[in-house]
Amino acid sequence: MEGRTILVVDGETDSRRHAVRILRDAGYEVQGTGVAAEALSAMRKEPPDAVLVDLALNDADPERLIRTMSGKHPDTDIILTTRQHQPPRQYRQLDVSDYIEKPVDAGELLTKMRMLDLRREFHQRFQLVGRDERFIAAMESVLQVAPTGIQVLLTGESGTGKEGFSRAIHHYSDRRDGPFIAINCGAIAEGVLESELFGHEKGAFTDAKGQRKGFFEQADGGTLLLDEIGEMPRSTQVKLLRVLEQQEFIRVGGSTPVKTDVRLIASTNRDLAGEVHDGTFRQDLYYRLNAVHIHLPALRERREDIPRLISHFIREMAEKLRVSPPVFTDEALATLTDYEWPGNIRELRNLVERLLVTSGKSRIDADDLPDTIYTPPISNRALPVPQNRNPEDMDREMFYKILWQILTAIQELPSKISAVFGAGNPGSPGNPGQLPERFQLPPSPEEARDIEPSPAKGGQDLEPPSVVVSGDDDLDRLRTMADWEREAIRRALVRNGGHRGRAARELGISERSVYRKIRDYGLDEFA
Repeated sequence: MEGRTILVVDGETDSRRHAVRILRDAGYEVQGTGVAAEALSAMRKEPPDAVLVDLALNDADPERLIRTMSGKHPDTDIILTTRQHQPPRQYRQLDVSDYIEKPVDAGELLTKMRMLDLRREFHQRFQLVGRDERFIAAMESVLQVAPTGIQVLLTGESGTGKEGFSRAIHHYSDRRDGPFIAINCGAIAEGVLESELFGHEKGAFTDAKGQRKGFFEQADGGTLLLDEIGEMPRSTQVKLLRVLEQQEFIRVGGSTPVKTDVRLIASTNRDLAGEVHDGTFRQDLYYRLNAVHIHLPALRERREDIPRLISHFIREMAEKLRVSPPVFTDEALATLTDYEWPGNIRELRNLVERLLVTSGKSRIDADDLPDTIYTPPISNRALPVPQNRNPEDMDREMFYKILWQILTAIQELPSKISAVFGAGNPGSPGNPGQLPERFQLPPSPEEARDIEPSPAKGGQDLEPPSVVVSGDDDLDRLRTMADWEREAIRRALVRNGGHRGRAARELGISERSVYRKIRDYGLDEFA
């Protein structure tokens, strides 16, 4: 592609030349090197749009090289090349866009590069940022439906980027040279909406002192976005259906049909299908609008994009406000990633702008975030969530978590009983160390060794009951709650390829907690 620059970093000469030749034949400007230092030097001179990095570099640690590249040039897309048949661990842990198996297939490589080109254009032109699969699928749907001229229904929560996607549909259509008009049906009073859409004749009502063209006339030859169409009253829905079916309308107070050539895009954050069932939205209009349905995921449904969006907003606003861009610590990013974001991208953008203006710091930590950014503990996720796992693994995990809860409850039992009896003298039942005999727990193994044989028991030593988990290789050796917790977190991370967010959701705790436990328990392979 003309103007697109790519850097290929591969120590295998034949493999590097093969990739360079494929990309050059496709029209890209390509530079190849097998030395990490040369790659960094080339990026300092002129950052490329994309970099292919081989995971088997001989002269440098590829992970460190990738972190350096992504840290200094966050706008550059990085693709891993590998001889592994499975997704490499680095693909999940590093800020990379994609990976491709070697030997590189020309068709696969060019497909991935075209997808990067698409994401870059959406980013630069429409300010739509994301690498989530559902977000990318929505972009691909835009390319498929835009040239057809068919009606499109965009759904998603407020702040998910529906207007940006509408502008993208207009841009990639044959109407791109025509007008694009976006109106919010919920922001216009019910008595005025019909006049705003279809216009009015002179004298149609008290303040109608002249003829006025409505949005359908103003958008002739272009695209009209009706945002929050679920707010439209039923009386106006009938007239909108006539426009869609016959491409004509009658101005308020008029009698002559007016022809129009408008592509309509509707968007809503409401469940129109449910409103059709309830009778608040016309069924015939719903099916007419829903020729193509594109759903945009909420921000909490694509949490991996949150750090990327934060980085984008920081650079954009720091330049606009003429301030030095601060750095968000890992703990701050983990907190923001755990947050539910009811306002979606709009709320995230406003938060970043607020922090840039008010914090005055070069580093933003979790303590600098407003009190509203709080993720409450999850209380209904004690049992494991099925994630394409076999029943045996799920049963073992369920048993493990139940046992963990039981052991936790046992440890808390003495203090709870003491609280019931109240604080007393050292020899009273209220003292945690001197509970009534019927409430005392069996001694620990260390305490049992110091206990004298009891004559009443025939001189036999007291043996504390032990908890043994059979059927698993490592669990038998775990002795303390810390061991249990460390092993649970380690296994969850292994199952999720080192991804802290998915492991946290599986365990029913916050990603921030997983981050701290990795540090506390020395799980360096997942740091």
